Amino acid sequence: MKKILYCIFSVFILLSLASCKDFLEVKPKGVIIPEKLSDYESLLNSLTMTQTFPSTLLYCTDDYYGEYSPTDRSVLANAYFWRQELDINDQVSSVIWGQLYRVIYDANVIVKNAMNAKEASEQKKKEVLGEALLVRSDAYFNLLTAFAKAYDPATAAVNPGLPLVTSNDVTEVAPQRSRLKATMDTIINNTLRAVDYLPVSNINRYRGTKAAAQGFLARVYLYTGDYTNAAKYANLALKADHQLIDYNKISNKSGIPISDLNPEILWQRACEEFLIPAGMLYSDELKTYFNTTDLRYTYLTSNNVKGITRATSPGRPNYGITFQELYLIVAEAAARNGEPGTAMDLVNKIRAVRIKAAAYQPLTANNPDVALALVLNERRRELAYSGVRWMDMKRLDKEGRMSEVTRVDKKTGDVLAFLKPHSNTYTFQIPVRVRNFNPKMEIN
Repeated sequence: MKKILYCIFSVFILLSLASCKDFLEVKPKGVIIPEKLSDYESLLNSLTMTQTFPSTLLYCTDDYYGEYSPTDRSVLANAYFWRQELDINDQVSSVIWGQLYRVIYDANVIVKNAMNAKEASEQKKKEVLGEALLVRSDAYFNLLTAFAKAYDPATAAVNPGLPLVTSNDVTEVAPQRSRLKATMDTIINNTLRAVDYLPVSNINRYRGTKAAAQGFLARVYLYTGDYTNAAKYANLALKADHQLIDYNKISNKSGIPISDLNPEILWQRACEEFLIPAGMLYSDELKTYFNTTDLRYTYLTSNNVKGITRATSPGRPNYGITFQELYLIVAEAAARNGEPGTAMDLVNKIRAVRIKAAAYQPLTANNPDVALALVLNERRRELAYSGVRWMDMKRLDKEGRMSEVTRVDKKTGDVLAFLKPHSNTYTFQIPVRVRNFNPKMEIN
């Protein structure tokens, strides 16, 4: 039998379109390909297709302080200490690689078959196809932030990206890694196609919309350094109906609407761990970004467990696109384009509903460099634990804006690990299990 596609693909069974923990090495015989569009919609509603953010990427950021022993070789400890080998157990599927290529596999089922589905209009078929394209792009993008170098147009045509899997046949030869530019072009082109197909609104915030795809494009373009397109698509997405919640008008975190009713959320994405980030600790450095007048810190820590609870809603945290992120993308683009006034106006739009009313003072900047620094600081505060910090660390390190990050034992003061600027440890290694099944796979 030919090489399997990385041991990553799950069973797709019509009778059970929900999450499954098993990753099989061979696609079993008799797997049913749905015929009705409603079956593909059920797949879009599954945990697999909504849990597209790998929580491991929270643990490697400078937002987080962990209490791991240096001898701990668990995946989360490996991420926390920036060990390039996240998965040292070659007997199980990689937590990030396996999780996200499973999403890609299920998305491919829809991409290849939705337009042939029965009992649905052509328009509805295109909408479902668009959702699958968007979810697949999101999975590829999260994989890139883990397993590829930061995007640099000067080297993207040379640096390795990801294997671009388009088939559902796991008996086919595994594709080799494409170049980083080819991977990013695929993500962007598929999402642009999704924008054309997606509806203006959908049944809930987990399901894709035209604005959700535009917002995702803004995030992707920001990562690539294309600030013109980042601002363009962020502004398009901001035309969708939304509202920023004034933290001065709620007494505690329970006053924030649940995710599906939260007017700040454009596209809801979850991770595989329900309680993340409850129990996770702020790093001392992150704490310095907040003062006593900032209501975000109050609500981020207003729980009865050790750690934090992000105040996106009383329910599951969101790692998808929020309108605050979009405002900050436009603000960053403005600052980089020499428009400090515009940048500060957008930052202050957020701060006005986050700072205690009696203490609020708008931020000002007379030059683009100061404006950019203030935007990046605000991004750090507003988007803490939202799933974008590792992406930000990589792109800012490429620009020389990241200082050394350390992991310190607070009891002894010992430095346990460090992440130096421009270090190769900003890129995790292709999992050992994948390499074992694909010995010709290019490694980082």
